Amino acid sequence: MSQKKYQVFVSSTFRDLMDERQDAIRNILDLKHIPAGMELFPAADINQLDYIKKVIDECDYYLLIMGGRYGSIDSEGISYTEREYDYAVETGKVVIAFVHSDPSQIPVGKSDIDQNILNALDTFRTKVMSGRLVKTWSNRQELEPLVLKSLIHAFNDLPQVGWIRGDSAASDSVLEQSNKALQENVELREEIAKLRKAQNPPLDDIADFDDSFEFRYESRYYNGRGNSVYTPRTASLSWRQIFLGVAGQLDQARPDSFILYGLQQAMKEAGADYEPAKINETDKIRIKVQLVALGLISTKVSKTVAGGVSEFLSLTQRGRSTFIEGMVVKK
Repeated sequence: MSQKKYQVFVSSTFRDLMDERQDAIRNILDLKHIPAGMELFPAADINQLDYIKKVIDECDYYLLIMGGRYGSIDSEGISYTEREYDYAVETGKVVIAFVHSDPSQIPVGKSDIDQNILNALDTFRTKVMSGRLVKTWSNRQELEPLVLKSLIHAFNDLPQVGWIRGDSAASDSVLEQSNKALQENVELREEIAKLRKAQNPPLDDIADFDDSFEFRYESRYYNGRGNSVYTPRTASLSWRQIFLGVAGQLDQARPDSFILYGLQQAMKEAGADYEPAKINETDKIRIKVQLVALGLISTKVSKTVAGGVSEFLSLTQRGRSTFIEGMVVKK
């Protein structure tokens, strides 16, 4: 048997799902098959739906991505996306559909707001969800591996006519091994994504840059006998002030003790009366966790020069950009 090239029609509303469409097209190309979609074809003097039907006829699979928009509608009030879907089902194409799990969570700029259009979208969603190869998705990062895995399953379990080069010849065993390796790769990527998500749980209502944080510290002075005297105090700074002070210390990876030096600088800039000599350990941890949660610093456990191990703080790319933005002199 010769190796087949399958042609897959990618259907969706266009502007709101442009990135998701490109991801799907790239997945098809990575699998060494042929993507087809209206953005890939030149304008022609032919009725739009008739032209779409001709392209679908030449395809082996029909892939649908649904978000929060119903799409451009024809004179009868039916969207071209739904017309494409109906024709693919009518002609017996293998339909692989990905429906957004909760359209109400999609930003307004990428969703319809007219109630009649929303009703039509909901009816279309119900129709599609009754199909066989249907998956739900909530974001672009989740959708991409779903598309790749579903395509591999469809190619393996529901093989179609496809296209064959006249001079190509690949054994079924080689093709089977290649598809199996691709499927295992996708499954591993999904497991890694799950582990990362478990390690970084979503945080709601996190304080932003302009919110204040009250922390506990001790100031120090020397009495007449040369002894240090510590006085408990509290101070309040915005997270912006705290970050800019700490970031100024992270020209290279530093231990979290440098948070104190960052606070000293931040309080000096804020005109505080007392400089912290010590910081409450719990509040130091809160500052570190907050800056990590904001994506501004990262932590890594590494060996020290003394041979032990310690946790070191570094600026992330976002943190470096934010620091430059906060410190640069503007007009």
